[in-house]
Amino acid sequence: METVLIGQEGPVETLNKILDDPPHLLISGGYGSGKTTLLREFIVAYFKRRGIIPTQESLLWLSSEQDRGIHCIRQSVTEFVKHTSNTPGIYRWIIIDDSDSLPIISQQALRRPMETHTYTTRFIFCSRYKNDLIQPICSRCMHIEINIVPPIKLVRHFIEKYSTKPIGFSNRFIDILISIVSTPNEIRNYIRILANYYKDKPIKEFTDEDILNHFSAPSFTLCYNLLLAFIKKDDNNIIAIFLEIWKTGLSYEDFLHDLDSSLQMIAYIQPSISQEIHEILIRGWMNFAQGKTHTLDMMRLFLGSNDK
Repeated sequence: METVLIGQEGPVETLNKILDDPPHLLISGGYGSGKTTLLREFIVAYFKRRGIIPTQESLLWLSSEQDRGIHCIRQSVTEFVKHTSNTPGIYRWIIIDDSDSLPIISQQALRRPMETHTYTTRFIFCSRYKNDLIQPICSRCMHIEINIVPPIKLVRHFIEKYSTKPIGFSNRFIDILISIVSTPNEIRNYIRILANYYKDKPIKEFTDEDILNHFSAPSFTLCYNLLLAFIKKDDNNIIAIFLEIWKTGLSYEDFLHDLDSSLQMIAYIQPSISQEIHEILIRGWMNFAQGKTHTLDMMRLFLGSNDK
């Protein structure tokens, strides 16, 4: 079998070794890591090696969108396993995606069919963590864990894939990117959009400005620039930015959330300045609890701090 996933040579090699006679499988990995993609590729490879096109009689999908209470699980699985395979020696597959959301009582109901019908049926579980499943199920499965791929490797790969010219990237670009994305698929989408934007424009490297200008809301960029102005003690710029924030109609609560997120994107802040900003955030939430949520109340948080 082959995979479109990046950096999964180990899991793919293991799955290729068991294609002839696979056991029950448990595939684990973080959200958006490619678990479902890998299991689909494995199923396709399994039936392709045998020259068979899988049908509804060959596969039973139990996804998180379905009712997966014990009665539905028992009915679906029992109905599926009582039929024998049309082709001797070819396993039928029960695939339980997002099995971390499968109730424990429903998991317990799967123990018996896994044992009783092991000669005709195989189970595949996909879960974020191995310990999301009860031990009796884990002990019956071969565990395949999706490798964690460094974001830098993903960025390089997607730049090569989607860009028609060599493009580098700054460290700040990576820092901000990994603070706002959570899956390889999101990284791919961001790089594809940037590569398309710069398709006919000169560029040497992606920078933090590309993230802020293309993917952040105007209010977020303003809050980020507000913190930079505060660090530089630039009161005039602080007032100008507050006027722009006022025009956006940003709520007081969202303002504090954007400040907190923006703070995490600044590479280095002197400890004394960092303490001041955290004190501002604390006072901000105290004001919010007291109903002091006017734009002028936002401004006093910063200008009052600079007057110290």
